[in-house]
Amino acid sequence: MKKANLLIFILLISSIISIIYLFLPKGETKFLVIQVENREVLRIPLTKLKSGDKYKVKGPLGDSIFEYIEGKGVHMISSPCPDKICIKQGFINKTGESIVCLPNRVIITLER
Repeated sequence: MKKANLLIFILLISSIISIIYLFLPKGETKFLVIQVENREVLRIPLTKLKSGDKYKVKGPLGDSIFEYIEGKGVHMISSPCPDKICIKQGFINKTGESIVCLPNRVIITLER
């Protein structure tokens, strides 16, 4: 019985630590990184971005255009893909978040 209680206690503590780790801030976002066909084509420090800045990236299907809005983050505003899922995704503003346009092979990520 005591071994079972110890096992339950260890599992409970492990679960609590995992949950706390998931919700801790991941650190300050410092870069906007753009990849096309798995190659990094642009790395912009967030300190250099101004609200309303728009960037055009050439992918295999054509130009994808994204915009930075201060206080909201980055979002895709135009893409040649058929379904426009990358545009519908909306804004990203936290470290590790990404916008992915699979047909045009463009990935926008916020990194530390």
